[in-house]
Amino acid sequence: MIFKSHLFSMIVYAAFVAVVLALLRRSDKKARIRYGLTLFLIMVGGAILFGWLMYLFTL
Repeated sequence: MIFKSHLFSMIVYAAFVAVVLALLRRSDKKARIRYGLTLFLIMVGGAILFGWLMYLFTL
């Protein structure tokens, strides 16, 4: 599965990782959902922030 957008590929990867880690690390359903969503948002936000910082070095 190859996407043309690196951002979309990263979002799909972050979603898969967040789901797997939430299933492995939390036992309660509500805690799994919250942990998975938090992890997903941190991964996507961090990747966007890091990409923006790398863009500054190309100017």
